[in-house]
Amino acid sequence: MPVQPVLLKAANRLMPVIQHGRRLDSRLSSKSIHIGEFTAKLIRPKDRETDAVLIYYHGGAFVLKAAAYHKNLAQTYVLQANCAVLFVDYRLAPKYKFPVPLMDCFEAYCWVLENFPSSRLVVGGDSAGADLAMSVMLMARNKGKRMPDGQMLIYPGAASHSDTVSMQRFQDTPMWNSVLNEKALDLYANREDRDDPLFMPLLADSFSGFPPAYVETAEFDCLHDAGVQIAERYRADGIEVILNETTHTIHGYDIAENSPYVKEQVRKRISFLTDIFKQGGI
Repeated sequence: MPVQPVLLKAANRLMPVIQHGRRLDSRLSSKSIHIGEFTAKLIRPKDRETDAVLIYYHGGAFVLKAAAYHKNLAQTYVLQANCAVLFVDYRLAPKYKFPVPLMDCFEAYCWVLENFPSSRLVVGGDSAGADLAMSVMLMARNKGKRMPDGQMLIYPGAASHSDTVSMQRFQDTPMWNSVLNEKALDLYANREDRDDPLFMPLLADSFSGFPPAYVETAEFDCLHDAGVQIAERYRADGIEVILNETTHTIHGYDIAENSPYVKEQVRKRISFLTDIFKQGGI
């Protein structure tokens, strides 16, 4: 994963080329939404109404654009959970450091509250996007905004510090590891921001008021232990949690979209979303 600034520029320029030819499913519609200084895609079913919205913040270490598989998964969520997805293209570090990406994500959240006031709402994301989702919920709670009805966190790190066993153990794993993680955090935030709970949600005193959660971890991932810590903190604060600790997996394993194992885990995410959107809880 390229996290050096010069390589990031090249990788982000190539991303649209890599994704060229990836078409929107014919059963879906997609509309570009301009919110503040960034854009988002609102993806919806064509042939049926839905009163449910998933706000999705993609991963990429706060520095990389969304990959094709992120957008393919977003389409899957729309089709199988019968919801709309607002896919947020927040501004990226290192050009836009903390808290700019977070403020974009929060602005997208507020846009949904304003435009879909009666809809069931889930915030979600993978990796850095999952951390941003947690920070958005902290901001919403602190500002007295309506909280979402659920949260879906895929291999979150909550801007994790390096004091967990998995951080010490997985320093050279493919796709992501603790060495890359520290480099990415340096690009995302200045050192004086590292103790801000909006940067590192695990520093929050409490998660009271947060909605039911689905937390998914990968086994050979430097962020594994942070995901477990998040689930444990949630449970201690009385929040319903589904913790899915996938096995024989690395960070970003769901890039293997056609793998039967990946499809099995995606079905678990869909099941969580469906339960929340049906107002039946988990």
